[in-house]
Formats: sequence, C-alpha cells, structure tokens
Amino acid sequence: MRFVCLLLVSSLMIASCKKKEDLGKVNETIYVRSNGADMPVYLHGNVASNVMILIVHGGPGGTGLEYRSGKYAEALEARYGMAYWDQRGQGMSQGKYKTDDVIIENMVIDMNAVINSLKAKYGSGLKVIALGHSWGGTLSAKFMITAGLQQNLAGWIEADGAHDIPKLNRDAVAMFKSEAQTQIGLGNNVDNWQGILDWANAIDTNNITVEQGGEINAKARDAEQWLLDDGFIQASEGGGIRPPLLLGPTNPLIANISGRQTSKKLDEVEYLSMTKELNRVTLPTLILWGKYDFVVPPTLAYDCFNEISSTQKKLVIFNKSGHSPMDNEWEAFTNEVVAFAESLK
Repeated sequence: MRFVCLLLVSSLMIASCKKKEDLGKVNETIYVRSNGADMPVYLHGNVASNVMILIVHGGPGGTGLEYRSGKYAEALEARYGMAYWDQRGQGMSQGKYKTDDVIIENMVIDMNAVINSLKAKYGSGLKVIALGHSWGGTLSAKFMITAGLQQNLAGWIEADGAHDIPKLNRDAVAMFKSEAQTQIGLGNNVDNWQGILDWANAIDTNNITVEQGGEINAKARDAEQWLLDDGFIQASEGGGIRPPLLLGPTNPLIANISGRQTSKKLDEVEYLSMTKELNRVTLPTLILWGKYDFVVPPTLAYDCFNEISSTQKKLVIFNKSGHSPMDNEWEAFTNEVVAFAESLK
C-alpha cells in the first residue's frame, strides 16, 4: 500500500510540474467570422506574456502558418503569443460571400474582428502587435490609416511592407539599374545582371502595367538569388515549425487555388498608394527592412519612417537581407521585435 501511495504522490508531482511548466502555453485554432468569411487563426506560444503578435501574412495568396517555419517564430513563441491568421480568400479560410467582397476594405474589417476576438479570448488588456510582411504590410497599413482602428493595437511592425505599390514598382526599376551596374563592375553574374539592366532600361516608369509589376516581382527573386550566391545576402537557416505537407492544418492545393483567385481579384491594389496618408499613424511603430529587397525596395522603409506621426518609431535596415529578413538574419530580426514588444509593456 505504501508503494502505491508513493507512486501516486510521484505521479501528482510530475503532473503538477508539467502543468506549471506549460502554464500560459497555447496550441489551438480559433475561427473568426466577419462579413461572411470564416477565417482560422492558429494560436501558439506564450499567452501568459499578455502580448500577442498578429502575423498579417504576405501574398496576396499566402497563408498564416507559412510564417511559422522560421527560427524567428520559434524564438518569439517562447516569449509571446503568436497568432497566424489566414486572411479572407486565402489559406484555409472559408465562408459564404460574393467575389466582389474580396477587397482590401473588407479585409481591414476582418483584421479588426480578429483583434477583437483575441481580446475577447484573453482579456481586453491584451497587447496586440500587428506584424505585416510584404502584402501584409499593404493590409496592415490600410488598417492603420483607417479612422478609429489603430488604437485597437499596441503597436505596428512593418516588415518590407508594400504600402505604396506604384512607387515600389518605380523604385524597384531604379534599384535594378543601380545594383546591376554595381555587380557588373564587380564582375559578378555579369550576363544575368546585364540582362536585368537591359530589361529595366526598356521600362517606362511613368506607365508601369500590372503585367510589368508581375515581372518586377519575379526578377526581384532572381536578383536575390544571385546576391545570395555571391555572399551579399545571408543564407536562411533551417528551423522553426513547418506543418506536415499533407496532414497539417493547411491543404496546399486548396490554399493555392483560393490564393490565386484572391490575388487576381486584388489586382486593383497595384494602383494603391498610401505614403501620403501614413501621417495618420500615431501608434508606436517598428520598421524592419532588407537592404537588398527588390520586391519592396528600402526607399519605402524610409518613406514610412519619415511620414508617420508616431513619437515612438524605429527603422532598421538589415544589411545581409533580401525581402525576408526574418529568414536571412533571424536573430537580429527577433531581437528587434523583442525589444519593441518589451517597450510596450
């Protein structure tokens, strides 16, 4: 009998320690309904911190969980709650609404609904920080300049965000020309860079079409690869938590089909310019950018920093990064996010 009691006490102690160790850790999915859209929000990390970082994913046509595959996400989850949201018409979002409802204005409303749902779940005092990357920077910037919404956040992180697509296209062409001349002068990938230079010189930057915008995006990926090969960009390190391809919460086929449809529908944002409206932003803001980002050139980072009215703002350019500094320089990226989050407590 004494042996059984000892086993029981030991078991209770183990259970108690495990419970204490896991306190505040979350690993679940909630669904947010907004204007006919049913959107999954994958919750992971340390919610006991009372800080939730809302990932506003790229694309359009991306998914929230693709942003969980990097080492930076693993490091941030150890400290804070992380909310990986599949936007309307993307990832595993579902619902019943018209195709005409897939517009950025509705996505702004969706984003606010997600924030309100997080606060309803974890308390009104939860500090939600929006981290928008690439297209997520477009959406989160639109959220920030929409009257009455930004105060629902504790802070905004714009990471290589496309808040002014006409300007980013023009500036990307100029960046292609400048970097091509530099790399040709260094004797690096001369044929490739000469091809980029010839292509860029032929573009009328006063009349960039949607099709040419797509070319800019594709050639930006090529340029990053050449700079990676020649050591100007730091290689991404493997790590983080990537869900199983077929058995995970995201069905890649469905996500790809819905994402392509949404991306095509949102061609209208190719003409969206918000630079001059960024002065409406008063919230603490952290701006993180890769020096060699041809997708969304660093000129937009400086514009954001100069235009916003926030008294607490910081701009960081990562000198060995392209469009995704959270991958190329994940430790430095993580340190900046942590310092920003801690400053808001």
